[in-house]
Amino acid sequence: MEAPAADPPFARPVTDRAWRRRRMRAALLLTVGVLVLELVGGIVSGSLALLADAAHMFTDVAALTLAWAGMALGDRAPTRRHTFGLARAEVLAAFVNAQLLILAGAWILWEAWRRFQSPKAVHTGLMLAVAAVGLLVNLVALGLLKAGRRDSLNLRAAYLEVVTDALGSVAVLVGAVVMSRTGWFALDPLLSAAVALLVLPRAIGILREAAHILMEGAPREIDVGGLREAIRTVPGVEAVHDLHFWTLTSGQHSASVHIRAATTIDRGEVLRGVQRILLERAGVDHATVQVECAADEDCRSSASHA
Repeated sequence: MEAPAADPPFARPVTDRAWRRRRMRAALLLTVGVLVLELVGGIVSGSLALLADAAHMFTDVAALTLAWAGMALGDRAPTRRHTFGLARAEVLAAFVNAQLLILAGAWILWEAWRRFQSPKAVHTGLMLAVAAVGLLVNLVALGLLKAGRRDSLNLRAAYLEVVTDALGSVAVLVGAVVMSRTGWFALDPLLSAAVALLVLPRAIGILREAAHILMEGAPREIDVGGLREAIRTVPGVEAVHDLHFWTLTSGQHSASVHIRAATTIDRGEVLRGVQRILLERAGVDHATVQVECAADEDCRSSASHA
């Protein structure tokens, strides 16, 4: 009997997360290769722009490693100690990645300022060759990470880092050509500063979004006030309180809510109606709904509950 054909190296497997993880690992291996190349090339050529790009590439290696590890941990089954599993590890990885990017950007700006005051000659031929290889590898890595970036904050963080690397490689390429023709070596630190200024706003945005999730903030795409009113329209619902939304990991939202139901209606019907609203209006398929009746003892949550 003829054996079934093997899957292509990056064929999409049954689970999207496994497919993303395989592509993340491939991008990581490519990035490590470019890091070594740019580090050696920057030292030999004397180019701060290449060293700055190598420093950024180093944070990419750390970021992709954390991202890959975060996704691997996130796929682990829940345990007695971690009843939600380790899905939040993916967001934590993005949080650390953003901090690494901010530190790298600050270092590049400082070194660019020092180098601009005293420009050094650069071996532009080697700089050009290394930047060209770096750009090619970055484009391949972008192709690997592009498809899943909208569904994962962690993957989006890694994708944006590779985007800035690719733009940095383009800047180094242009700078090498200009310096080879004009001898204006002050362009090297200027390009380095431009790369840093490109990195910092994106890093801050990722840091804020990851911190919002880690602080149990309500997902930005969910209209909490509108959902509260929608739940009140469910037949049998008299009042809504303790309504909370949070994100477990990218694309996985959870909710909890207390409902006071009329005594004349079946609690099961109220429960199903509320769950349907949460799923259709907020995409929440994991919700804890406590249905109370007017005759029940008052809810003992704090006076400041939502």
